[in-house]
Amino acid sequence: MLSEISLPTWEKKGRIFTREGGDFFKSHAMRVIPYLRENGVLRLFFSSRCAEDMMHPTYIDVNPENPSEVIYVSEKPLLTLGLPGTFDDSGITMGSIVSYGGNTYCYYTGWKRRRYGVSFELSIGIAEVKEDGDIFVKLYEGPILSQDIIHPYLVAGPFVLNQNGSLKMWYCSGTSWSVIDGSAEPLYTVFTAKSEDGLLWKQETKTPCIECKNSGEVISAPWVSSRPNGYVMYYPFRQSETAILKRYSIGVALSEDGISWVRKDDSAGIQKSKIGWDSEMICYPALFKYKAKEYLFYSGNGVGLGGIGYAEAV
Repeated sequence: MLSEISLPTWEKKGRIFTREGGDFFKSHAMRVIPYLRENGVLRLFFSSRCAEDMMHPTYIDVNPENPSEVIYVSEKPLLTLGLPGTFDDSGITMGSIVSYGGNTYCYYTGWKRRRYGVSFELSIGIAEVKEDGDIFVKLYEGPILSQDIIHPYLVAGPFVLNQNGSLKMWYCSGTSWSVIDGSAEPLYTVFTAKSEDGLLWKQETKTPCIECKNSGEVISAPWVSSRPNGYVMYYPFRQSETAILKRYSIGVALSEDGISWVRKDDSAGIQKSKIGWDSEMICYPALFKYKAKEYLFYSGNGVGLGGIGYAEAV
């Protein structure tokens, strides 16, 4: 029963890290993926932008007892962009890391820039994670999910769970492109699929599993947690009509089966701050449990230009 799924209130603990320029990375820290290493260090994977404004995956290491304590900052990308003409030749944004079949894999979004009409295409790729998160190796030059008869516009933002060998993915798919103030703006929400091998995915429904409240809403980057009585999904959502309305907030939805969801955005338990690095935007939530603590990591203003921070369940 959905009524038996409890949602916490989140106490903000502050900003952990912001990218303020370097030899390679120039800005942004977005879409955190927490990963506890065998040595007990918590690695926070995320993506930053280079001087050419392309996304690249990287990481910082923090103390899991106190994630605001940064131990190490990587200054190099974990994956190289794709060959010219491939689906990820213009940027890579990490989505989720999952283990199955004795190996660990990263599902990611590949960016491909376009010159005419719309500005980019998005597809989903896969890489193998080796050496406890030190090395990422692409499995294929092409995507495992991309535009097709069900998804004519884009697919992105994958999150994958392994439940006793059965793989479930929640991801974003475009519902249209809308021209706003002369600029093409993608509209998208969350869909779901399942797989037996992590490579071939079958859509569990051809319709969105998270319904938009209106025609201008965008729902992005789902993060799903399995509970004894169902599932909880956190996600960023926004409107599209103006620059201010395009600033993300964090929402939440509940489901008994992972396919049909009920939105409970007013119960997300976290809001934008009144001032500071996360006062305009909070986005890309990621859950992580450590001992008796539960953390929610997220990106701040400017889809991560303001950095990444965290909150703790109370």
